[in-house]
Amino acid sequence: MSDIVGFVHINKNATTCRGAENPNEFIGKTCPVIEFDSEGGVLCLNPQGTALAMFDKEDIYRSFKCGYSNGIPTPPNLELIEQMFYITKAQQRKGGYNQLLRNMVIEGSLMKGIFHDSFLWAMQ
Repeated sequence: MSDIVGFVHINKNATTCRGAENPNEFIGKTCPVIEFDSEGGVLCLNPQGTALAMFDKEDIYRSFKCGYSNGIPTPPNLELIEQMFYITKAQQRKGGYNQLLRNMVIEGSLMKGIFHDSFLWAMQ
């Protein structure tokens, strides 16, 4: 699988879907991004990770850039060793790291438009 470089929420009334057999697998959903293009569009996976599609900027409701490894979104632009340290820190945090926290990081980041995980460390 290609590297995930962010997440995007596709508009509910998106019209620029290209490449997908079933655009409804993407429309109105939060999807992992494989590539952001220079004009603001994206190449993304459906939430299940089984199909690819492209959407233009006007069909993107919200997005943010990040790294992604072992099911954990990480701050963008980390070197490999920095990303490994971050993942280890997340997995060893008090209370652990699970699917709910992953989804909270993704949705919180989408709301802010940038990677946002400060709540993970607030009660450490």
